[in-house]
Amino acid sequence: MANRNLQAGLAQLKAGDYAEAIAQLEAVLVNELHPGTLFKAKKALVKAYEGDGKVRLAWKLCQELSESTSPEIRDWGDRTLAELDRRYPTLASEILIGQRLTRQQKVIRAFIQWLKRSPQRVSTLETSWNIIEEERDSHSDNSPLGKLTVNWNIFRRISLFLGKTFVIWIKAKWQKFKARK
Repeated sequence: MANRNLQAGLAQLKAGDYAEAIAQLEAVLVNELHPGTLFKAKKALVKAYEGDGKVRLAWKLCQELSESTSPEIRDWGDRTLAELDRRYPTLASEILIGQRLTRQQKVIRAFIQWLKRSPQRVSTLETSWNIIEEERDSHSDNSPLGKLTVNWNIFRRISLFLGKTFVIWIKAKWQKFKARK
């Protein structure tokens, strides 16, 4: 007996309704045990993810398929992964780099992106950089303990500064919100 979710997912994929296809095909992965049906669902899911703009999920699923013990599945995964790499040349390196980032690095990356979105935030960044320079200039001790002290002072001062900046920003947004009513 054919899997109804798989049939519905394939029909939705063919119709171009990628979100519904993804929902149906992901249901197959949860409920199905037959390897052949699972492989069909995963192949269709790769196409649905790419069609829906979720290329990272498509790439990760292809990566998983390319590590299969089945030669047929592994070959399909390798070929499709190569096609994705050709269509999206920087995707693989972004995903692999993103997987290697520590939590702290991801927070710093998000913070930098947040700063880049507004000109006022650039002055915040400049002030933060000035704090870093002041702390580094004020300590000449290059021992591990000295470096730790400098980094702690930088962290503490920037946290206080950004906390105040964030509070001011929230108050300004609240005032704008109240003025609209």
